[in-house]
Amino acid sequence: MGLALVMFFLLLVSLSEHIEFAVAYLIASAACISLLGVYLSYVLRNWRRGVGFAAALTGLYGALYGLLISENNALVLGSILLFAVLAAVMVATRKIDWYNIGKPDEEPARFVAG
Repeated sequence: MGLALVMFFLLLVSLSEHIEFAVAYLIASAACISLLGVYLSYVLRNWRRGVGFAAALTGLYGALYGLLISENNALVLGSILLFAVLAAVMVATRKIDWYNIGKPDEEPARFVAG
């Protein structure tokens, strides 16, 4: 998966040498999003999860494109976007007991007649 994400930038750079940047960005992002969506649908054995990941990746690539074309405001917009993502992750994971992740569930106490 990581290599597929890296291939996006390689495709983008190589295509943008020959065609307009916006078209190159669209082609490179569509190719990588499609590849990862199909791959994850099979790996996760659930097409909805693959499509969900592809939708999230589409939103991410869209946000990155918006940052790239707003040269004067890229730093402030990127900082606000990263802050919003961090806040969302923190809110979504606030009730997770990180100390018990991966530990087997304890067996309930058994009643012994005596």
